[in-house]
Order: sequence, then structure tokens, then C-alpha cells
Amino acid sequence: MMTGSFLSPTWKSFLMALGALLLLVGPAWGQQPPSTSAGHEAKAAPVVRTFGHEGGYRTEVRSETKGTLNEEDRRQVSLLAAQVFQHVNEARRALDADDMKDAREEVDKAREAVKAIRTVLPTTAVHTRTTAPDGKVIYEDRRDVQDERIPLFEGMIHERTLAPIEEAQRDARRVAGVRVVESESISTEVMADIGYVDRQLGRAARALEEKKPEDATRALEMAQIQGVDFRYNKEDTPLAEARDAIWLARRALEENNTVQAQANLGVARQQLELYHRVLPEARRPEVTQMLTEVGQLEKQLQQEGKQTVNSAERSRQGGAVTQWWDRLNGWIKRKL
Repeated sequence: MMTGSFLSPTWKSFLMALGALLLLVGPAWGQQPPSTSAGHEAKAAPVVRTFGHEGGYRTEVRSETKGTLNEEDRRQVSLLAAQVFQHVNEARRALDADDMKDAREEVDKAREAVKAIRTVLPTTAVHTRTTAPDGKVIYEDRRDVQDERIPLFEGMIHERTLAPIEEAQRDARRVAGVRVVESESISTEVMADIGYVDRQLGRAARALEEKKPEDATRALEMAQIQGVDFRYNKEDTPLAEARDAIWLARRALEENNTVQAQANLGVARQQLELYHRVLPEARRPEVTQMLTEVGQLEKQLQQEGKQTVNSAERSRQGGAVTQWWDRLNGWIKRKL
């Protein structure tokens, strides 16, 4: 696998689609325990870590997390994060048009979305205490913290969200004198630092209050440039090829293009068969199951012919393909 940091025009539209379901997320998200929709108030057992040798200076760090995230919560938070960046871009457009009133409204909406995100995210209370050998407390601190790095999912499918961020970051590289080298890269992870973005939104709001549109624009630009981390990978493996073909099949189904969907499913099936052959026996059943499911959908699409399929059935098919995409991303992460 090769990693890079630049976007190829060849892959631009593909990257925007890939951003819709970026499931290769960081450990803080991937290790969240399952929960019900009412699980936000749940408390995890306190975790206590002690540093320093017995009889000497000792530091104890006690953390207790309140709330959990299930899969739908993660998607909700990711969608809200994407909304934040849409409001940031609309605020910049308003400033370009010398409309400070609309710009302020968009900034306020972005901050409201950030506030909603913080409401959903779990909070960890961290208590740090250092004691001297005689037991006297010489340092103590209490604070509530949240994981502020949010993987972006649903909203990133929209060009109006992703393209302005890309452009702002590419402009920043040009200004810094960094030569932009094009490469065929695919984004497998997009993370938003919602804490940093919130601070820049605060600066933008103050600048607008003080009638300083240039300062507001600079703060919003920084939210786009520094507030989002793109990670690109080019993977020349059957598993990655299958994943990409599966996503293109989903896009074809959304456009009701069953011919193209069948073609992409065929590519995915061929790549899965190649992957299946090199797997240890114990890991083959899950790939066999996916091959069966892909084959069934291929057959169903062939039987449809030119018949009209209702939206509910097409949505069900798209949901099935999305689940394959999720599983493939999980396999890739496990493989890496």
C-alpha cells in the first residue's frame, strides 16, 4: 500500500462518493461498545492508572466515561460534522458577496451543529492527582474531555461539502510553495477536528461582530485547511478492487442503471474470488457468504430486465451493497 496526500482529478468524483461511507476510523470510534439509542447516559466503569514507585511521588489518573455511541449515533455525528463544513462554506460565500448578515447566520448555524455534536458524544471525566511521599497532594486537576476527531460519513457525498475543503487545502499548499503532485489516490479516511473548527468559528463570529470580514474569512479558511485531515491510499489488491467495484455498483443502483451495476458487481465477484483463493481455510466462509450474496443480486438484476422496480426494492438492494462495502472496509483494516 502506498500513502500520499494529494488528489487526482481522475479520481475526484470517485473520492466524493467514497467519502460517503468512510468506515476505516480511528480506535476511539472503532472500539466503542454497542449500545441502544438510550445508551447516552450509560457510565463505563472507572479506569484508574497509577504512575511512580511505591513510597515515592505518585500520580493517579482516574477516568470515567459517561455515554456510548452505537453505529447510528456515529453516522448522526458524522452527518452533523459535514453540515458544519457546509455552513462554513456558505459563510465564506456570503463574505465574498459582502453579505455579513448571512455570513453571521451561517457561522451561528455551524456553531449550533457543533453544540449538537458535543451533546451526542460521550464525555470522559478525568481526575489527575499527584501526592508526595508523605501523602500530601501537590497537584490536582479535574476536567471533562471528549474525542473531538470525527470521521465523516454521509454528508461528504455532496460535492458542495468536500470540494471547497479540498480547494482551500490545495490553495494553502500553493501559497506555502509546496508543489502539488497528482497521483491516483483514493481517500480511505477523512477526519474532522471539531474542537479546532469550533475555535475558528468562535474567531469568525467575533470578527463579524467587530465588522472585520477579512479576519472572519481567514478564520473560516483555517477551519477548512486545518480542521480536516485527508488520508489517501492507493491499494493494488483484489480486496481493494472489490471494494471499489462494490461502491460503483451502489452508485449505479442509485441512478437506476442496472447494466452498469451488474458490470461492477461482476468485477467485485471476480476480485473476491481471487481473494478467496489466497485466504486460509478458516477465513474463507465469510468471503464465500459475500460471493453468494453478490451472485444473488447479479441474478436478480438480470431477471429484472427492463421491468420497473419500485423505490423500496431499489433501496433494499442499495442497503445490501452498502453492507458489503462496510464489511470489505473492515476486512481491509484487519488485513492492514
